[in-house]
Amino acid sequence: DHRALHRRVGLHLPLRRVGIALRSMWRASRAAVSAAPLPRRSAQGHRLARPHLVQRALACAAYTARPKASGADTARPVGAGGTGDGGDSSGSHFTARALAAGVAAVAAVSAGAASQCSAVGADAPARLEPQRFRRVSIVRTQKGTDERLRDLRPQQLGPDQSGGAQDASVFVCPSAQVGKPLLGFGGSFTESAADSLRRVGKAQWDEVMRAYFDPVRGLGYSIGRVHMGSCDFSLGNWTCGDLQEGDHELNKFSIDRYESSGILPMIKQATTLAGAPLQLLASPWSPPEWMKTTRKFHGDGHLLPSCRAVWALHYVKFIQEMARVGVPIWGVSVQNEPEAAQIWESCIYSAEEERDFIKGFLGPAFHKHGLQDKKILFWDHNRDGMLERAAITYADPEAAKYIWGMCWHWYGDARFETWPARHEVPFLDRQKNQAPIFELRAQAGFDNVRSVADLRPDKHLLFSEGCQELGGRSLDEILGDWKLGERYAMNILNDLNAGCEGFIDWNLCLDETGGPNHVGNTCSAPVICDGKAGRARYQPSFWYIGHFSRYIRPGARRVACSASRDALEVTAFLNPDGRLAVVVMNQSQQPERFWLKIGGHRTAPSSATLVDSPPRSILTLVADDSSGGSWLQSLQALLPTWLRSVFSAMPALEPWQRASQ
Repeated sequence: DHRALHRRVGLHLPLRRVGIALRSMWRASRAAVSAAPLPRRSAQGHRLARPHLVQRALACAAYTARPKASGADTARPVGAGGTGDGGDSSGSHFTARALAAGVAAVAAVSAGAASQCSAVGADAPARLEPQRFRRVSIVRTQKGTDERLRDLRPQQLGPDQSGGAQDASVFVCPSAQVGKPLLGFGGSFTESAADSLRRVGKAQWDEVMRAYFDPVRGLGYSIGRVHMGSCDFSLGNWTCGDLQEGDHELNKFSIDRYESSGILPMIKQATTLAGAPLQLLASPWSPPEWMKTTRKFHGDGHLLPSCRAVWALHYVKFIQEMARVGVPIWGVSVQNEPEAAQIWESCIYSAEEERDFIKGFLGPAFHKHGLQDKKILFWDHNRDGMLERAAITYADPEAAKYIWGMCWHWYGDARFETWPARHEVPFLDRQKNQAPIFELRAQAGFDNVRSVADLRPDKHLLFSEGCQELGGRSLDEILGDWKLGERYAMNILNDLNAGCEGFIDWNLCLDETGGPNHVGNTCSAPVICDGKAGRARYQPSFWYIGHFSRYIRPGARRVACSASRDALEVTAFLNPDGRLAVVVMNQSQQPERFWLKIGGHRTAPSSATLVDSPPRSILTLVADDSSGGSWLQSLQALLPTWLRSVFSAMPALEPWQRASQ
């Protein structure tokens, strides 16, 4: 509509001239599209913008962004001469430069967008319908108390009685649904995790599995990761069967070790508890030695070019064999940490090597064997280098068409690790007599996740590994360390707000040494299975993860939210059932009372309630359409104060809710 365009950009030209320009660009873009037809769908099956919409968008963009016409640089619109449209060569016409740019843009879209959804007309995730929010249920975990995912008394939402936007507040806008649906939360099924569970006996094994995967009584995990072949958290180096050098058909491929080690029993029990198949990501740490340039599991060896086809077949067989025993694999990553030469299983891929392996071998192998529904992810390394890797890999449409998305790890934060490069940024504390303070910066790279999301909004993002490395310390030194729980929440909050669609922790559990690890690379885990004491010890990281996984369910959509105080770190999701889950963490040593404000529908006013955020605490606030508490809570309200306090202090706790671990 050239009249609307005239009004919107404030052009001071006759409407007739605007129409001439738009018609001219329309003809040029139509000719370009005819020469190189636009695909209707991307390689991933996403519907692309209709050609006429692309033409219209480009016509408007080229017209409004045109350089000011002057002299010889001014060209007559295509088809304008002799058509009765007027021969005026004033500023109403496109310049040759603008016209060429518009035609080139159409050609680029038609030639290179086969693997990328167009921003115009692309399919959007289904919009969720919010409930009419009346009540907020509060769940809290706090250091120095016995609160571990403790349900507090619900509060009613009412009119916003705050002093305005300057008051301490968390504002949530449920109508602003952004990003892709959430995949879920989960952990990794390693040989070490299975071994540590075995050492505490069947009862504790069952308790830990229920604590993780029961959607009602546990954390509600729904996704996971499994190593393809051995990793450092295995009992030694091993391959999937007796894979002999030169056997490019992998005739002796086997997953028997997954059964005997306890990995498959763990996965099957988790599936039963979850009530649905888990979305499992399979990741290799190293090909068999004979497939590598160094002929060693560890170190800086690369995959031999002559073995790329047989290595791609290895992924196929792993997926097929797992399916045969009732464990569907959702997707694979190409290589765990492809730029790290470690003392444990590792394999180096440059960005070009990983890209070309996907394009020439892994993607085609999946299609050949009917596995094109399996997701292929790349990078599987730290945030610091993920944008560069993404840009190189996605630039090749023949590789990108096979790729579902990118996954990454969190390592590189000098606040928690000894090896990253660190920088101290100095400040003076104006509120404490100019006392010198500094901010520590390293290689955490939180902003890089959003950069990759901006680079390819049609692709997907998944966090695939994080843990606390011991770095030579004894596990006893960090058992119960509250900051590790906050590290988990800080990473989850930042990544979710940047577009992450799922979170997979590293080992589900480890033993009392932080292992077993066959090269001594011991770490912590949310559950420590103390074989000497015969019990499971739940760590702060377990409770902090639970504030997300128990209340933000698969299929949830992130909604816009913000906090008016930096100490309040927040994210918010609308669940498929219409309930709103808001997670608020306070890592500071000071309490903060804030208004939870939930934006109304369209022009309706916000509703609000006042919430306390104690020091070193995390809250999950669940808003729904209930008008009051449960009948039990109503009964409690009728009791005398002293009896009510006794009653509320005796809730039925799950084993993982014990403050003393």
